[in-house]
Amino acid sequence: MRFLLFLAIFLVLNLNAQESKLSVKFFGTLGGVYNDNQKYIFTKGPHSKDGSSKKINTYIDSVLGTQATYKFNDSLSFITQAIVRKNDFGDIKPSIESSYLRYDTNENFIFKIGRIKLPYYKNSDNNNIGYSKLMIREPIEVYGQMPFDIYDGAEFIYSNIINEYFYTIQGSYGQEKFDIPIQTLNEVFNNEIKELKAINFTFGNDIIEARTSYLHGKISTSNSSIDKLFLGLRQANLNNLASKYEMKDKKAEYFGLGLFINYEKFIFSSEYGKRKVDSFYLGTSGYYTTFGYRFGSLIPYFTYAKVKMDKNTSINTNTPLDNLIGIQNVAQDTRTLGFKYHINQNMDFKFEYQRIRPKGLNGGFNLNSTGDYENSNSNIYSFVIDFVF
Repeated sequence: MRFLLFLAIFLVLNLNAQESKLSVKFFGTLGGVYNDNQKYIFTKGPHSKDGSSKKINTYIDSVLGTQATYKFNDSLSFITQAIVRKNDFGDIKPSIESSYLRYDTNENFIFKIGRIKLPYYKNSDNNNIGYSKLMIREPIEVYGQMPFDIYDGAEFIYSNIINEYFYTIQGSYGQEKFDIPIQTLNEVFNNEIKELKAINFTFGNDIIEARTSYLHGKISTSNSSIDKLFLGLRQANLNNLASKYEMKDKKAEYFGLGLFINYEKFIFSSEYGKRKVDSFYLGTSGYYTTFGYRFGSLIPYFTYAKVKMDKNTSINTNTPLDNLIGIQNVAQDTRTLGFKYHINQNMDFKFEYQRIRPKGLNGGFNLNSTGDYENSNSNIYSFVIDFVF
């Protein structure tokens, strides 16, 4: 939204004049990743170009960012978060992650309008702020299922307390356009989701928290190759096949559950997510479970995560559609052993060892094949320093 961008520029230009109303925080992550399997490129996400294959990569997790809040008064504020990192296209570019007006009634209701993070997951809002999270990167088997996490629209939040328990209802409405590079095909898909509706419910106390979320919208995708593919199917009188798999105003859904326990020195967290799209972009189901224990400033943890395809990706239509469906297989499971060490109140150090087992012919969610389609395990070694100030 241009208005919000102009407003952000205005606030920066008036920093000195309105210093007391503006607060700015900086955050970042610097680190490296090494993948010992040259058959795959380990990437941050399923659409990323850059990654590690028998070499240390310093871009996968590294990010620099800032979050600014300008308070017009006790109720109305403007919040924007911007980051610089290497994107899925392999370019180092700045981007606006969120930018919205926030109105707090101070009586349980909060309203937002602008560019907003979707409430899929526990760490949706702070996924770029490594210091705020236990792990280096959230398990992609859950956090990677949806290809976008920001939308243009509006959101309301209602919060209240029942005895010692709190609950929050969060509703979203809007739309979003986003481009996705498909590295396997060396193509870029142009996507649009309309009539986006999402609801999230959270309930808990200081020890235990449970959440559930649901998203619904109509999604479309296109580019010259994919449009030509489905046009060819219709010209060959395969209208039913084309209608089944073409992604034009198709229903897209996401359902998520989460349970989190923070009791004395014990940490437990688990999330489940299920994506369903009636098109060639097949549905997935994934979950993770994490156990951690605090030893003063040191928190070792173990995580098991798994994602599977909900439909068979091997079809036999004797058309180019077979390959388009086949590359959708991102099934994998991951075992992670790591630790987080709090250096001080502004900085931490993390290390992780991961063993990833891909199930698809082209790899998994964050393992892109380099050409040898034989499934084999990858050992991933990661280290980062997170900071906030």
